[in-house]
Amino acid sequence: MILFKLAWRNLWRSKRRTWITISSVLFAVLLALFLESMDRGSQEVMVQNVVRFSTGYAQLQDTLYFDESHIDNAMLCDDDCMEKLLEDFPNLAYTVPRLESVALAAGDEKTRVGFITGIHYESENRFNNIGERMREGHFFTGADDEVVIGTGLARSLDLKVGDSMVVFGQGFQGAMAAGKFVVAGLVQHPVPDLNERIVFMPLHQAQWLFDAFDRVNHLKLVPQRLRHHQRLVDAINAHPDYEAFKAFTWEELQPELVQTIEFDQAGTLVFLLILYVVIGFGIFGTVLTMTLEREKEFGVLISLGMQRRKLAQVIFTETLIMNFLGVLFGLLLSIPVLLYFYYNPIPLGEGMEDMMAEYGMEAVLRFSLDPQFFYQQAIIVFCISMVIVAYPVARVLRLDVLKAARK
Repeated sequence: MILFKLAWRNLWRSKRRTWITISSVLFAVLLALFLESMDRGSQEVMVQNVVRFSTGYAQLQDTLYFDESHIDNAMLCDDDCMEKLLEDFPNLAYTVPRLESVALAAGDEKTRVGFITGIHYESENRFNNIGERMREGHFFTGADDEVVIGTGLARSLDLKVGDSMVVFGQGFQGAMAAGKFVVAGLVQHPVPDLNERIVFMPLHQAQWLFDAFDRVNHLKLVPQRLRHHQRLVDAINAHPDYEAFKAFTWEELQPELVQTIEFDQAGTLVFLLILYVVIGFGIFGTVLTMTLEREKEFGVLISLGMQRRKLAQVIFTETLIMNFLGVLFGLLLSIPVLLYFYYNPIPLGEGMEDMMAEYGMEAVLRFSLDPQFFYQQAIIVFCISMVIVAYPVARVLRLDVLKAARK
């Protein structure tokens, strides 16, 4: 306790020197958090845009569907099945059913391969706001013969809102799938390839078309907290009532996206390592200056009988206090800064807007507020600072008292 009091008093004998050291740690924490938040934000946006229009954060399938994604392996899951899921797993917010298959889509003169997707519009729109991507017309009004197609497919087939489109293909277990539908609306799908093929229709209509009543290819599972999707998947796979099904996370269904994120994280790690080196030298320069300025003081204290070990402990305590205050103030200052950029993303410029819009993304640089990286970066900068404290401690233990006293 005496050493702490002595260290605290020493700090404020030279307030300028103390605040310079604290500021160096503060800005190191702020810079590291800013970079990590920007990188995490970009990754979260990438995952959100890919996952919400494809696999979902988690997905429930028939046990055979993962190895052979065919409509014949569509699972039997009606409204009662979906309600039971919500009852059995309280951390499940809602489900998004889909029945998907490939069939020929034809206009008056042209034919294209279409990706027929039966959806429950309310849950689909709740998950990915697909209704906001309508360009003409409207989504389903309740009529059984209405479909909504991608703008790219509409151009290929020369179809407009109100025109008729014929669908012909193979349904469940070899059944004939054929029907004539009215184009109720045109949607701009964020995935360019799907925009050239997508055909949305009500789920019950798709089940009739493919003769797959009460069946869906998969259920997207939306947890109460999106970050807890792995817990939800583990709970379903361990439940004895769902042995005929298999739940997957988006990481298992989108390995290419996982690899992309890992590659991005590797690049960020290299940049962070360079930043840590710069931070380390910056803090070391401050500590070095502080130590050299106080060498005469150290020499006098040792000459008056203070043990080197005790003096080294005081220096260590001083540095510990300054590093702690620097990290604490850095965290406190970073919160309003990152909150501002979280709610006010940095625009990337007009030239990027059209390109980003094609993929359903805004041309902005988003930031993340994931609490995990806050304490991670704070701990890393604190550890760097505490490694540097070895220099003044070693300097005191090896100090030449006579030379120091003459300075």
